[in-house]
Amino acid sequence: MWGRHRSETARERQATGSGGLQPLGAIDDLRRRAAWERLSEAERGALRGEFAGYVAPPDADQTGQTDDALRQWVAALVTPTFQTAAAQVIGTWLSDAAPGAHLYVGGDAGQGRRSLTASLARQAMARQPSPPDYCYVPQPAAMEQAVLLAVPGGTGGAFTKAIDRALRRLTAGWSGESADGDDHASGSAQSAAEPSTAARGQLIAQAFAPLQAPELAPTRAYVERLRAAFEALAASESDLPVSYDDMPTWLVSASAGTPASASASDAGDSTHYAPVVVGTLVRDKLDDLLIRANGGVLILPASDVLGVDGAWPALSVALARRNLQVKPSWPALPLTTRVALIGDGAAYNALAGVAGDFAQLFRYETWLRPGASWTPRSEAAYATLADGAARIYGLPACDPSAVARLIEEGARRGDGLNRSYLITDLLLLRDLTVEAGRLASARGATTTSGTDVAAALARRRAQQSGSAQRVREAILSGQANTPTAGSAIGQINGLGIYEFHPSEGDFAVPTRISATVSPGRDARLLDIEREAEQADADHVRGEMTIEGYLAYRYGQDRPIRLMARVRFEQEHGTTGGDSASAALLFTILSSLAQVPLRFSHAVTGAVGQHGELQPIGGVNTKIEGFWELCRLRRAQGEQAEGGYGALIPAVNARDLMLRDEVAESIASEGWFRVWPVTTVDEALTILTGLPATEVHARVEKRLQQFREAAVETPNRR
Repeated sequence: MWGRHRSETARERQATGSGGLQPLGAIDDLRRRAAWERLSEAERGALRGEFAGYVAPPDADQTGQTDDALRQWVAALVTPTFQTAAAQVIGTWLSDAAPGAHLYVGGDAGQGRRSLTASLARQAMARQPSPPDYCYVPQPAAMEQAVLLAVPGGTGGAFTKAIDRALRRLTAGWSGESADGDDHASGSAQSAAEPSTAARGQLIAQAFAPLQAPELAPTRAYVERLRAAFEALAASESDLPVSYDDMPTWLVSASAGTPASASASDAGDSTHYAPVVVGTLVRDKLDDLLIRANGGVLILPASDVLGVDGAWPALSVALARRNLQVKPSWPALPLTTRVALIGDGAAYNALAGVAGDFAQLFRYETWLRPGASWTPRSEAAYATLADGAARIYGLPACDPSAVARLIEEGARRGDGLNRSYLITDLLLLRDLTVEAGRLASARGATTTSGTDVAAALARRRAQQSGSAQRVREAILSGQANTPTAGSAIGQINGLGIYEFHPSEGDFAVPTRISATVSPGRDARLLDIEREAEQADADHVRGEMTIEGYLAYRYGQDRPIRLMARVRFEQEHGTTGGDSASAALLFTILSSLAQVPLRFSHAVTGAVGQHGELQPIGGVNTKIEGFWELCRLRRAQGEQAEGGYGALIPAVNARDLMLRDEVAESIASEGWFRVWPVTTVDEALTILTGLPATEVHARVEKRLQQFREAAVETPNRR
């Protein structure tokens, strides 16, 4: 079932207590090699055919700014391979969602969230007409007030420029100043002689003539109303009610970016599709971004919306009302911007917990996958990504061995199913490719090899190994009492992980777990960590499951009168998860049966109420951590009877993706073994060297003694 294993003598089976169970010993059981470097050039070329058109733009990221071309390249790779489901949700939102429904794109940094969203949005918006331009111009009946006109996209700039010139000319010439259209003429100076009604009529005709241009036909109705207002003033020989400076002439255009005076620039030139704006509130104002993306899509970091003071209340109000107040007392600007927020789970929960109807506004959501199936297609995507990173940074291209090592590291970084999935962290792949490429360049190589990738990974681990070294030194010096040889009753080595950032700093060491037992009124498990409020909910659930197992195995016919006290020795932090529940159970059974457990075999696994060992996370880190400590102890001359080993739930064998040096040592040297264990009974046989039936018989006998003691010593109040 577990592949090829070397034969075990009867003496070895007696020493290890393995019975018929075999450890994982074949190299292929301990890791999976990428197929990429074993394929022929023709096979690799065929697999990469799907990505033949995806060439990373050179120098796209040299300035630290990711441009549109690079985003499109990333999206083209991740859509068919890593994030198909997310791409479908984003596509549905873009094509079919109600106008007031916005989108949250969740996941971890480096998965291509922003690139995927922006690329798909650009494809969808390219099929949409350009949104209208909005022009704030004088109200004919009250010229100091603004009226809002919507004109075809791309025409607003010419219209507001033309009407601005007309108003300048009219206000300058109304009182006899130069009416030659000079933009520098003052509209406030008064002439000695007022123009006649006929002169003012001629002035109006000249000022409004440019507004009759065919391309400005959509504004004709408004222009005629405004002209009529000026003609009425001329006929009554009235002065203008307001100066030029008080007459609003503003263009608000999605393509222009920000509200601007039409006289300041030619903002608002024609665009041919609805806009897609990838913004940040650290650099830009929210109102400006909403206007630039009006009629299209605005993509924002969720962290900006949370972190910039007042951003979320302002955004939620604008999206809920579907308008924006550009200037007090002016008509509100219709807002048809569709917003996609890019963030992680923490940002999502924070937004959901604040006022502003987040759930009502952001009714669409999708979460990018942290892992993708390990297939020839995904290997080809890794190869294309590696080529792209090398091209962008001008580094030696990755040869097949380098791509294979990147693929294997992508599997190691996965959260479970390590031999079946590859991570989708594009930033990590890029960084590893760049680091390995620089090492290759330093040695004058024309290509980056698997040796360079391995060296880059080894350097990363070495640079982050300080905490692991200090903990191991404490164990080796005896400061931390964690034996790896010999045996004891009610004590065992459990495996736990210390997590750090970056993840290269993660490491595992054994933690000595102990248990004592005594008669009790009922079956009670007293955990010192739980009593000290240092255990999380999962850990507590694991202990309650142990109580369930004891009831299932020993309490079907008679009550259990047991008080068991368990402790994580020399563990001064919080205790989390249920992956130590199997180890806790073994210490209790050992204390009851008065049977010692081997320190040379560490245990990880969650236990079920019926005695099955259930999967846990971080199995590779746990095995590697115990292997490293045992290697150091052997170097000091320690010899453990029956060798060293780690017991893992059998289902976690599918996750084994051990580092090369660890896998090769286990497969070839034989001093360390990995035992895939399915049940409590299998584990007891390995840990005690006795048949599980004998251990259970001793437990039953001890529990009977406890029952008798409980009867002889009734409970006193």
